[in-house]
Amino acid sequence: MLARFLSFVLAVAALLVFGAAPAQAHGGATVTIHSDGRGSVWITAVWQDGHPINEPTQVTMTATGPSPATVAPSVLHQTGDERGTQTYSGTLDPPGAWRVSIDLGAPVAGHCQALIQVAQPTATPLPAEVACLIPATAPSAAAASTDPGGGSLAPLWLTLSALAVAALAGGVVWSRRRR
Repeated sequence: MLARFLSFVLAVAALLVFGAAPAQAHGGATVTIHSDGRGSVWITAVWQDGHPINEPTQVTMTATGPSPATVAPSVLHQTGDERGTQTYSGTLDPPGAWRVSIDLGAPVAGHCQALIQVAQPTATPLPAEVACLIPATAPSAAAASTDPGGGSLAPLWLTLSALAVAALAGGVVWSRRRR
């Protein structure tokens, strides 16, 4: 009975310490910038294994259009759909060529850029889709960029797990000697 319990505790500790973070479990991501050709812009984001990125992800868009038109950094809004869609609440104006840049925060941590054409009101719009592959980031790089304290909590969990197992084993030995 005690051996089974200790095995269970060790298995749980190993999963906590060595289990993959959610983003790393999926691998990298594919982010696609979409435009309807009339100035609306949105993205869809999926992990490389095909699952949508529905985790809260800060996505910032900037755009540079026909001089002097620019879009200041704007946060996109998640729709919560099955495709991992995030939308820009405005439209690109005036018509012409626009360079759209997307920066994604954790858990994706990447950048995507596309050249989008916005049609004149009387012209036929040309919808666009530009896909970017964002590779999976190393755990240490992700931790360094998001945690100014610097680093993983794995050593802490490993130490706490080892202490818990040692205390449990010590308690068993003590109780057997007492009898």
